[in-house]
Amino acid sequence: MQIFYVIFNGKLIPEHEARLSINDLAIVRGYGIFDFFKTVQGLPIFLEDNLDRFYQSAYLMDLPVNYSREEIKQFINNLMQANRIPDSGIKLLLTGGYSTDGYSIAEPNLIISQQPLKRNITLEERGLKLLPFEYHRPFSQVKSIDYVMGIQALKEAKRHGADDILYVQNGLISECPRANFFLISSEGKLLTAADDVLPGITRKKILETANKILDIEVRDISLRDVADAAEAFISSTTKNITPVISLVGFKDFGLQAGPITKQLQHLLQNLIYNK
Repeated sequence: MQIFYVIFNGKLIPEHEARLSINDLAIVRGYGIFDFFKTVQGLPIFLEDNLDRFYQSAYLMDLPVNYSREEIKQFINNLMQANRIPDSGIKLLLTGGYSTDGYSIAEPNLIISQQPLKRNITLEERGLKLLPFEYHRPFSQVKSIDYVMGIQALKEAKRHGADDILYVQNGLISECPRANFFLISSEGKLLTAADDVLPGITRKKILETANKILDIEVRDISLRDVADAAEAFISSTTKNITPVISLVGFKDFGLQAGPITKQLQHLLQNLIYNK
């Protein structure tokens, strides 16, 4: 059985030896941030973008990162050499620290972990169903460890035959708990929410790539836009571009990805996997 290693506050240790005290704010109050990227054939994908977002999330949550960018990159390299997992997901977790009063931010703990990650090509081809759910994630620009609503609402999604939920508030669509959301309008424009959504790295790359071939509107999008849309899809590190075949109760988009979604999938494929 393979032993996996983690970086715990700068030190490489076996994963089973990693220990976090029960007075860490991540445990006591659910206070902390993380970031997540993947490696493909041993190559970190979009690492610099993820580090940008990691430091920005930490800043917005008043969590000091006591390591330089180069130190963290060296930690990641050491971890990859120790684990030797060519296709993996790597998580950078920064906790609220060991708080003396159970409420005040303390010295954060930095934990970098790595696990095997297998691409779900079947899901990317087949697509999924989303259930609109009334909620707006607080601190939307932060990749927080707070997934309470996402986990709770998943039960509601399953009850309605959906695979996941799509956050909506006052008729405006924002994002999924673990993915960004896109529409393709009937005119062939790419639409995605402008504000109060997590700045997804895959989302960023899609917008940069699609800008060469499509008209893009980054703006408020609503459930009314769904009625006029021809295609929909989500994006994330683990799901790449996955078509949405149904927004339950509002619209069915078909049993497979539409032509523009397929075109964007091909472009992202070249950007990530065909190097």
